[in-house]
Amino acid sequence: MKRSARVKAGIAVSAMVCWAAWTTSAAAAPDTFEGLEARLSEALAAYDRAALDTLWDDQLVFVFPNGVLSRKAERLKAQVPPADTGGPRLVARNDAVKVEYEDTHVAVVIVRSSWRFGDQPSAPFVATHVWIKRPQGWRLVSAQVAEVAPPRPSQ
Repeated sequence: MKRSARVKAGIAVSAMVCWAAWTTSAAAAPDTFEGLEARLSEALAAYDRAALDTLWDDQLVFVFPNGVLSRKAERLKAQVPPADTGGPRLVARNDAVKVEYEDTHVAVVIVRSSWRFGDQPSAPFVATHVWIKRPQGWRLVSAQVAEVAPPRPSQ
């Protein structure tokens, strides 16, 4: 192989390695709220208690669409995969993630997603998530979920 061909091959391999490293770190960017919310959605969809335990703060307060409150221990205990039919199933991960407020210690994030309950049609939800900065990183300290009403027919 000629020297110029070896140099070109070396540059190509280096570029591919750099590209792979960059895309891997960008996809897994846990320091962004989009990354945190993606990890949270994936953990909820997989009923991954270990991941949720890491993402959720020990002081987590969760408010269901019906107004019922739950704490971290209760939510973790409830993370049991449903049977093949029935039970909540995540249909779409996050349709939209918008940071409404952020400073060095607190962030408020609005997330829109769709869930399907059993064999029912999917339903859109919006969640207000409050993230708090702890020494070990960002943790979800509060979540309130509401079902989005279907659009009203025009009069």
